[in-house]
Formats: sequence, structure tokens, C-alpha cells
Amino acid sequence: MEQLKLCFKNMWRNSWRTRIIILIVVFGTCLTFIFENLIEDISHAQSDMFSRSVLGHFRILNANINVKNSFGYYFYKPEEMLKPEEITELKKYLSGIKEVNGYEERIIFYGLLYGDEDTEEGFQGTAMDMDNFNRNFTDLYYAKGTPIKSGEESVCAASFYEYEWKDSKIVDVGKEYVFLIPNYHGEYVDRFITVKGGIDYRSMPKENMGFGSMFFDLDTFRNMTGYEEAMASELVGFLKDARQEAKILKKVGAFLKEKYPHLQVVSWRVYAPIFGEVVVGFDILMKVVEGILLIICILLVVKLTTFSIIERYKEIGTMRAIGFSQGNIIFQFTTEGFLTIAIGSIIGFLLGALIIYTLHNTGIRSDVSFLAYVIGRGFKPTFYPEKITFIVITFFIVSIAAPLLPSIRGGRLSILKTLEKR
Repeated sequence: MEQLKLCFKNMWRNSWRTRIIILIVVFGTCLTFIFENLIEDISHAQSDMFSRSVLGHFRILNANINVKNSFGYYFYKPEEMLKPEEITELKKYLSGIKEVNGYEERIIFYGLLYGDEDTEEGFQGTAMDMDNFNRNFTDLYYAKGTPIKSGEESVCAASFYEYEWKDSKIVDVGKEYVFLIPNYHGEYVDRFITVKGGIDYRSMPKENMGFGSMFFDLDTFRNMTGYEEAMASELVGFLKDARQEAKILKKVGAFLKEKYPHLQVVSWRVYAPIFGEVVVGFDILMKVVEGILLIICILLVVKLTTFSIIERYKEIGTMRAIGFSQGNIIFQFTTEGFLTIAIGSIIGFLLGALIIYTLHNTGIRSDVSFLAYVIGRGFKPTFYPEKITFIVITFFIVSIAAPLLPSIRGGRLSILKTLEKR
């Protein structure tokens, strides 16, 4: 206890050194705390942004269907569609995987419509549950017109690229067109369809990229085209973290191989490889930045602490001369260093937590094109327990190792050598 009191007295006596070390530790731990959580948020937002527009993170569909580089649109034969009982079982299975936070049965198709002056236009079509799509397709919303209700006949919604993109605009929201759409047998039926709503992107930089599609309510589409069973061409799914897709899809693939060998699960990195490469590359870049920042902060704290103890070698010699043992010296200076770094770390963590909390409440938003590609139009940073635990453990180790090594070195030196040190 007496030696611990002496530690606090020395910290006060060497207050200028203590303040400098605490200041540097506060800066390093605060910066590390913020960036460890912020970088994780940026990586998560960036890996999630593209797929949550219309692509999904994975698809379950017939093994004969080729979806490579298809960006979610593909050809299939009527007999290759998912049966109602298969859809029910697959949904039940996916609901038991905690890493999967959404799934939709959909019918992907191609059709024709006749616009102004009977001009013929081809389009890509997506039929899905329009009442629930905003829950699973969180990057989409109605930007024009009114939402489509489940069961509402003879209506559809057009994507931004179909109703407003200058060079390829093919429909106007609120107008009626003749649509040729495929039925279960692959035959085309003609229907008068009103483009009731316009689908837009909440975060994607749609001015530079996006997806063209005509969206139909799933049950309405089946009724209009005479489906006798609730079949679908695919089950599209979403992950809580798109970067986990390899592990999760391996698990899903094993299930399909055992129970439904005629089906396959396909990652978005297969049908949208460009996006996959961007996500993987960006995540690696973020981890490199994260590692460099952490190393710099740790080295800064270690070097400053080591230099502070080396400067006090003469004091160590005096202490040895009046009877302090090597163990006493090591304990004394290690404890002083530990307490100093611990105080700075706690302040730094609290300051970093306050900044993250403030950013979470205010949000980070940017309309700059590059940042829009990286994080979308914006996001709200949050706390990641595993990151916080990692930072706390790392700086706890640093708070012991940084003063311990120079203390051991100083304690082992002879009294004369320590008195000679400057």
C-alpha cells in the first residue's frame, strides 16, 4: 500500500510527464475507438448497400439456371420454377439462420410494353410481395405516385431508370400501357397495366448507376397471368452482414444438397461480381487502414512511455542506493506507467464513445459521388461490442507492457550505471 501511495506521489511530482503521456494516450485511444467502430460501420454499410437495392445477397433457384454475371435477371424454363412446398420449406429453414435477416419469393421475367405511338419496349420484370418489400429491400422506396397494395389488379411500379432516366425513359408514372407478360407456361398474355408508382433508391448514387425493372405485386402477377399454384422462380435472401456470405452460403448449400439436390444457392458475388470485388477490395483496404492506425497509436504510447522511464534512470539509481530492490523498482515504475496509461485510456474511450453516440444520433450523410459509392447517401455509426472488447484488451496489454520492459531494463542496471544515465 505504501508503494502504491508512492506511485501516485511520483505521478504528481512528474506531472508534466504524466500529463503528456495521458494526453497522447487519450488522443490515441479516442482515435482508435472511433475508427475501429467507424471503419466497421463503413465496411458494413458499403458491403450492404448494393445488394439491398434489388439484388439480394443470395438466391436459391433451380441448379440448371445460369445466373453468372446476370445482375439478378436470367432465363429459365417453366418446369424449373420452385414449387409451393419447396418455397415453404426453404423459408422455414432460412428463418432459423440468425445471420439471415430477410427473404422474398419472387418471379423474375422479361416482357414487352407498348408506349407512346405504339413503340415497343422490352423490360425486365420483378414480381414480389409489394406490401413487405420495404422491410427486406430497405434501399427502395416510392419516390413518385402511390404504393401498390397487395392484390391490387392491373398496376405496377417502375424503377428510377424506367420512369425518369433521360436517355432510356420508357414509361410515365400514372399512365396506362399494354403489357405482354409471361404466364406459367412461358406464353405471353396482354394486359392493360397502369404504372401507379415510381421506385427510387434511398442511398445508392442513382445518377451514375442503378437497375431498371418493372415491379409487380406477386399475388397480383400470378392472378393476372393465370398461375394455378403459388410458384416462384427464386427465393432471394439478405444477410445481416454481406461479408459473411461464404460461411452462410456453405451452410445453405449443404442443406440443399441433402434435401433439394436440384436446387442451388448463388452468392451475389457470382451474379454481380463487380459489386463483390468492390466490397471485398474495400473491406481489405479498411482493414489495412485500421491496422496501420492501431499500430501507430500503440507505438506512440509505447515510445513515449519508454522515453519517460529512461529519462528517470538517475532516479532509479538513487532509489537503488537507498535500498529499493529490483522488484520494487519494476513494480514502482510499471504501476506508475500502468495507471497513467489506464487513466488516459478510460478518458479516450469515454470521449470516443461520446463522439460515436453523437454521430449515431445525428447521422453521417454525404451526396458526394465517391462517398455515395462507399456508404450510400448516409448511415448512422453504432457500437460493436467485439471491436470495443478488442480495443480494451489491446490497450490493457499495452498499459502493462509499455512501462514493464523499460522498468525491467532499468531495474537490472547497476547503481553506478543508472546514476550515469541522462
